[in-house]
Amino acid sequence: MGNVNDILTNRMTPEMAVIVYRNREFTPSDEKYYLERRPIESGRMGAGVPLTEDCLSGIVEAVASNRKDIAYGKVPPCMLYADPRPGKEKYVWYRKPEARRLFFAGDLGIPDGPMRVPGLVYMVRGKTLSLYAFKGSRPKKQLFRAPLFNVGADSVCLGNAKAPKPDKLTYDAIICYWEKLFWQSEFTHIINGNPVKGNLSSITRNCIETGCSFPLDELIPVKTKLENLF
Repeated sequence: MGNVNDILTNRMTPEMAVIVYRNREFTPSDEKYYLERRPIESGRMGAGVPLTEDCLSGIVEAVASNRKDIAYGKVPPCMLYADPRPGKEKYVWYRKPEARRLFFAGDLGIPDGPMRVPGLVYMVRGKTLSLYAFKGSRPKKQLFRAPLFNVGADSVCLGNAKAPKPDKLTYDAIICYWEKLFWQSEFTHIINGNPVKGNLSSITRNCIETGCSFPLDELIPVKTKLENLF
C-alpha cells in the first residue's frame, strides 16, 4: 500500500473526478443513472459537466492499454462478440464474401491463388480458432461448414502456422493476427469429413482457375447457430 501512495503522491496529480448519480425513485429494473466529470486544478474540483461517451472510452482505453493481456481500443463493426477477460478470452467476428489468396500442398493438385469465398464467421476461444460460413452479406441464425481445407466441424487445424503477435492488443490487431495465422498457412487436408456436398478439390480448383465465387448451394448446414457462439 505504501508503494501505491508513493506513486500517487510523487508521480501523479489528480486531473479529473467522475461522479455517478442514481435516481432511487425507480425500481431496480428501471434505475436511471447520470455520470458527470469534474476537472481538478490546483487541488480544487471544478464545475461538473456530463461525461461523454468519447471521454469514457478514452479512460477505459488508457487504463486497459497499461495491461498487456487485456484487449482495448475501438471495437470494429465486424466484431459480433468480445470477452477480453484474461483466462476467458473469446472473440467472434465476421467477414463479408471476399477474395482471399489460398496456398495448397503440392499433392492436392490445386494451384495457389485468389478464390472468392463466402462470408465467414471467425470465433477465437483461448488458443482455438473455429470457422463457419454463412450466406448473404451478414451472418444470420443459420451457419454452414466452412468450405475450406484444414477446417473441422468445430475447430481449425493451424499446423505450424506462424504470425507475429501484435505489439498492441487492440481488437483490430487480434483479428489481423488470427486471420494471418489461418490464411497464410498451407491448406493440406480435409478434417471431419467433406465440408461440402460435392468434391472440395474440384470445386476449389475451378473457382481459382475461373475466378467464380464459391457456389453457395454446395454449403452444408451445421447444428451450431450464430447465437450459440456468444
